[in-house]
Amino acid sequence: MPGLPRLILPLAVLGAAVWYVRGVRRYRDPIRIPPQDAGAVLSPADGLVCFVRRIEGGEVRVETLAAPLSTRDLTGADVWEGWLVGLFNGPLDVHFAYAPVGGTAREVEHVGSRLNVSLGGAGLLLGRPADLLGTRGAVENERHVTTLETPGGDVGVTLVAGAGGLNAMTYVRPGDETRAGHKLAFLEEGGLVLLTLPGHAVPQVSVGDRVTGAETVVARL
Repeated sequence: MPGLPRLILPLAVLGAAVWYVRGVRRYRDPIRIPPQDAGAVLSPADGLVCFVRRIEGGEVRVETLAAPLSTRDLTGADVWEGWLVGLFNGPLDVHFAYAPVGGTAREVEHVGSRLNVSLGGAGLLLGRPADLLGTRGAVENERHVTTLETPGGDVGVTLVAGAGGLNAMTYVRPGDETRAGHKLAFLEEGGLVLLTLPGHAVPQVSVGDRVTGAETVVARL
């Protein structure tokens, strides 16, 4: 096959790039310096802001769905009033999840799934935001829930698996005290990261923003 030698080098480069992303880059652990800002809520992960939605009566409305979604189904926790911020943590992002605020871990729970399905299309990988709330995976996939109790109200972080599963290593147990910016978990495959905030919080990010875990202020209490 005369064209075969010309294909070997590109294929070798592609294979090396895939190995680097999956075998080296996703395990990197950069130093993060959380801002000393009273009332700040820090991003729980690196990624792309996909939605910022109001929670009313324990539900979130999605334009593409006929019925609202329950916050219990989405986040694994009961949130009656507040805000829901969704971040997509992609394959090139740092895969650690961080505590957005200081507080006490009141609830730490894993919610399994029979089948994990894809969260979204290729546009997310290219940096184009998509409202993942309208996808089956946002509700049905495996997830890990951490609820932090703070003087300003409960703040929750829910890690939602993509099609490859969650494969998360968690570092916090119920009753543990956390500081803003401390590591909560490692998401080997990335996925959707949901942040729940009390009703009086003021979001500081919009759809399409890129955020840095433990450093970007995403809301204020």
